[in-house]
Amino acid sequence: GADLFESFVGSVVAACVLGAPEFGSKGVALPFYIVMIGLVVCVLCTSFIKVTSSNGPGTTPSLDDLLAAMRMNVLVAASLITVILLLLCAFMFEDEDNYFTDIARNDHYGKLATYPQIQHPEVHYAGLRHVSFNQLNPGFRIFGAVLVGLVAGILIGMTTEYFTSHTDLPTQSIAEASEYGPGPVIIQGLGMGSYSTVIPLVLIIGAVLGAYYFAGFYGTAISCVGMLSTLGVT
Repeated sequence: GADLFESFVGSVVAACVLGAPEFGSKGVALPFYIVMIGLVVCVLCTSFIKVTSSNGPGTTPSLDDLLAAMRMNVLVAASLITVILLLLCAFMFEDEDNYFTDIARNDHYGKLATYPQIQHPEVHYAGLRHVSFNQLNPGFRIFGAVLVGLVAGILIGMTTEYFTSHTDLPTQSIAEASEYGPGPVIIQGLGMGSYSTVIPLVLIIGAVLGAYYFAGFYGTAISCVGMLSTLGVT
């Protein structure tokens, strides 16, 4: 619990520090809005969760039934959070539509100053068509960064479930290794533990690059907040 709390608070503080110079009070407020929306949605979804037995009515639900209900709870909560955050970012940053364009324009004319032989802007970068994506409402770009983190967090959770569930191969292979003594159990456990870090590592690297592409350093920080927004149900 303390580790999760520290991760959540650290991501919020980082987003506030990076958001203040770029978007002022809006950049500081957005991480807290994401936290609030995530907590409320997770509490609501948890209160409506229902576990049904796959063996028919009147029977006790199995562990697989419980896991399936929790998995559905995570997906529903993530979907609701996504819709709410899309609307929030679109309206919250609708008057900031020149921020990323200004960065692109400064970068563009900075290159012109570096290479003075280029006399006409339309020759270089074809009139800023190269950076047309930057002309989007920054709210959509920030939402894209949040969505990248949210999706990465869900996929990391699914990966963790796969490597720790008793119904999947990694855990079963460790149990089978126990037939040959304690040594193979340790070796197989260490091997599966190493394998289990590969997919999360790739996902985190991809999330960092994707979030930075959408909204720079602020996008990287805000994507971490989005990744932890479903913490209440995961």
